[in-house]
Amino acid sequence: MRISLAWKWVIASLLIESLMLTLLVIKNVIQLENNLSTQTHIRLNEQKILLQSALAAPIVQMDYATIDAILKETKAISTIDYLIVVDNNNNCISSLGWINCDVLPKIELDPFSSTSLEDERFDTNIPITLASQTLGKVYLGLSTKFYIQAKKEMIVRSIIIAMIELILSAILLITVSKWIIKNLVKLTHTANAIALGDYSQRIDLGDSNETFELQNSFNLMATNIEKNIKDLKLSNKKEKELFKKLKSQLEKNYEQDLLLKHQTRMAVIGEMLNNIAHQWRQPLNAITVQLSSLKLKNELKMIEERDINETANSVIKYANYLSNTIDDFRNFMKDNPEKEHFKVLDSFNKAIDIVSASLKNHYITLNIIESKEELFVDGIMNELTQVFINIINNAKDILNEKNLDEKVIEVTFYKEDSQIFITLQDNAGGVQEDIIDKIFDPYFTTKHKSQGTGIGLYMSTKIIHEHFLGEIIVKNEDIEYNNHNYKGAKFYIILPI
Repeated sequence: MRISLAWKWVIASLLIESLMLTLLVIKNVIQLENNLSTQTHIRLNEQKILLQSALAAPIVQMDYATIDAILKETKAISTIDYLIVVDNNNNCISSLGWINCDVLPKIELDPFSSTSLEDERFDTNIPITLASQTLGKVYLGLSTKFYIQAKKEMIVRSIIIAMIELILSAILLITVSKWIIKNLVKLTHTANAIALGDYSQRIDLGDSNETFELQNSFNLMATNIEKNIKDLKLSNKKEKELFKKLKSQLEKNYEQDLLLKHQTRMAVIGEMLNNIAHQWRQPLNAITVQLSSLKLKNELKMIEERDINETANSVIKYANYLSNTIDDFRNFMKDNPEKEHFKVLDSFNKAIDIVSASLKNHYITLNIIESKEELFVDGIMNELTQVFINIINNAKDILNEKNLDEKVIEVTFYKEDSQIFITLQDNAGGVQEDIIDKIFDPYFTTKHKSQGTGIGLYMSTKIIHEHFLGEIIVKNEDIEYNNHNYKGAKFYIILPI
């Protein structure tokens, strides 16, 4: 049984399309696995940082109520099955969602291994450390049910879409094939009749002039097609070479951009940890002194109920301060890609909340000159806060290198016409004229490689240019403070209203 050309074309096209759709489904499933794996590791890293910072102090203080509260809050996350906190001797301090603390779960390395998928749970643990000292561990079970369900839904949805597309393609291909073959069938029948000797047969393909000149037109067309194909091949070759170069450059730029973002993230995290240390040092010292005093009075039998109440109230006050500090840093580190209409001074105050303790620790005075009117911009507040932190930290590092009796950073806010101006100036002597035009370049730094990467100011100007449509410039200008004249670098942040 012979199959017509039309049906051969339809069947071949459907087979090719089926193969492509199958490959697409497989690719989507693999992409889903990669995305879910990446999200799982990101979620685990976030939980690691949060649990390490949240549980260190309660474990040291043996504050079991706080540990239980932290576990309850963490267990509220739908993908977490259980949490267990143990000390260095594997003694169970607290657990939630785990029945028998005498038998601890076996640690698994891969969230999507066959073992993890079989019991629909990934078992891991997180060490709790403080000042390089291990205090214990947190055992954590992460549910993998969401992955299994998502994979099933992806496969079912992809199969349904593929079937619908195949049905629609079949209908379209059959219709098109009939339309294409129509004139060919006419020509075949006419040619067969002529071959059999029926020379009277003719085919109606259009105007008689075109039919009469068919041979000449066809030859001319063939010549033109050959020429056009050569031209197209040459053009296509050039376009492929250009596309290859462009693709290579885009991949290189993309990889460089990812590297910059990663390095910036690491630098920000390092600065955050440093600032947390400065913020916590004084309250922790105060708590230690008060508790030591209370212990001494108890040993001397001089303790009174008033002493206990005063010490407890003081410790609670400092603990609340430490908790608020963590909230400030956590809110800053949150990703909030949505733009908003916000007050510039609010963004600056968030930066000061983070770096103020570090400035005080280095005896740096912050002199703020506010605008007479409130200044608002549209954008992402945390990004502008990061710019303030980058410039202030840069000024702080330069001031610490100088042997000055007075160290000051002066910040002013004002508006001119339809622009907002924010200036940040130090009294560290300014930037060398031969490098002042390079300080915003990526990886350019005058510090030792262990102290800086040279991407802080580059990312700052990138944020202002691309996300706020503004600009950053720097000049060396004089500054007067406490009747003394100094010279320093002055950064201008110019934002459109």
